Amino acid sequence: MSNRIPSALAWTGAGLTLLIAALVPFLLINTFSRAVAHAGLRVDENYTGGVVVRTIAHGNYKTLVYQPVHPHFFQRNQPFVQIAFEPISALPAEVQEKVDLDGDGQPDVLVHFLRPDTAQNAVQGNISALNSRYQSVENANEKSFSKMILRIGNRIVLRVPMNP
Repeated sequence: MSNRIPSALAWTGAGLTLLIAALVPFLLINTFSRAVAHAGLRVDENYTGGVVVRTIAHGNYKTLVYQPVHPHFFQRNQPFVQIAFEPISALPAEVQEKVDLDGDGQPDVLVHFLRPDTAQNAVQGNISALNSRYQSVENANEKSFSKMILRIGNRIVLRVPMNP
């Protein structure tokens, strides 16, 4: 009988320790979230596309033009400018638009793509550079941060590579 009490206490202590260890992340998640928010961490522009500098309204849909993104020291991608068209449901079946990327009043690229019928279909399109500052891209569905045409949520996102 005297051997059972320490054994029962040991197993009870081990079980409580495991229960506490499993619950601590859930109990402290708000504390961790606040600490990360106050740390000033942000997602790199290579992933987000940067900051929107111009919005061009076209009636039912709009074109968002972002600021140029230049890679940091250890990043290997090319500089690019991101463009987004939203919402997808308001886009015409075929979008062909000249876009001023640098804000000088002159179009810099001609964007041409077909609106995908479903979320599973890839966006088919091209980007034609209208001056030497940007690069043309044929079927920009390659796996590159600098060259792409993708459906992301309720928008079509394009990245136009810049010449160095």
